[in-house]
Amino acid sequence: MKRRILFLKVAVSLGFIGLLAATLDMEELLSQARGADPVYLLACVLFSFLMVAASTWKWWYLLRKQGHPLPFRNLYRWYFIGYFYSNFVPSNVGGDVARAWLAGRRCGSGSAALISIFAERFTGSLVLLALALAMPFLPGGLWRHPAVWPVMLLALGLLAGAVALMAFGRAAARSAWLARLAGRLRRVLHADRPGRAQRAWDRAAGKVETLGAKAGQLLEVFRSDPRAAWVVLAQTVLFYLMTVVNVLLGYRAFGAWPDAGGIAAALPVAMLVGMIPITLGNLGIAEGAYVVYFGLTGMSRELTLAMGLLLRLKIILLGLVGMAVQAGERMDGLRRADSATDESSPGAPSSTLAPPKGGQHDL
Repeated sequence: MKRRILFLKVAVSLGFIGLLAATLDMEELLSQARGADPVYLLACVLFSFLMVAASTWKWWYLLRKQGHPLPFRNLYRWYFIGYFYSNFVPSNVGGDVARAWLAGRRCGSGSAALISIFAERFTGSLVLLALALAMPFLPGGLWRHPAVWPVMLLALGLLAGAVALMAFGRAAARSAWLARLAGRLRRVLHADRPGRAQRAWDRAAGKVETLGAKAGQLLEVFRSDPRAAWVVLAQTVLFYLMTVVNVLLGYRAFGAWPDAGGIAAALPVAMLVGMIPITLGNLGIAEGAYVVYFGLTGMSRELTLAMGLLLRLKIILLGLVGMAVQAGERMDGLRRADSATDESSPGAPSSTLAPPKGGQHDL
């Protein structure tokens, strides 16, 4: 089943790429690429490392609020390793799993590591949904376009669901009226009978229950320190502004300087569409979303695709950096193991290889 889903995602990605190639002027695209400004290209690439640092700070802060102040430099390296797994492992969550394992092993609490990454992702999603609902109302009338308001309705529904998940947390699974509603929906979908529908329902229900539990734990962290919620919110909004700058630098690398307000209004809508998990690593759908929604602000489709491909190449570059970081950490681990073996060999002082700081993780 997983293999079929993977093949389907690859096929959909190729379909989006083929559609873009068939509907855009490839000669114009190549012309845009040849005319790229190397100074702004370099600035755009270097800015990505600053964005990773901002995301790492949020992760570091959430771990610190749970009593696990891991070194920032370690988390920064592990964030790149996360990019490696996200780029080269056919899963949308491979990078998050890798980061949770690394942080959990170091701090001795897999649950704290998971909560920190869930909180990082969940709060980012909340802000993105709110922005996708609000930003199109900026001057320019973006919300009036037929391609925009369905995405705003989607954002409204997802935001309501996310807020409900935060509000109910673990209690949602024990709510009587929610249980009755779930039972009726299960019967409508014929998931109350043995078969594929029942198995799919059980998997989905398990994921919802897990998310509800994590949302409840996150809410407890914020209840114990309300100031932390505002700090995380401010950092998430700041990161969105950095994302706008990232797109502007991408356009500037090809000689364009779009209206920052228009880009800020269209970006959350494009990001939300680009995150729909129907392609491999969002390849094709993300670039197509940029072409459609930035096109509504007056940007050339070929220029926008060039910008989108630049952003894609930057993500791949971060993944390659992560591959190098992981290789370096593996070599360091082998050297430490060899050193410990030499120390414990006959004729050498007796020594025991100490476990990682914080002991064993509980993932």
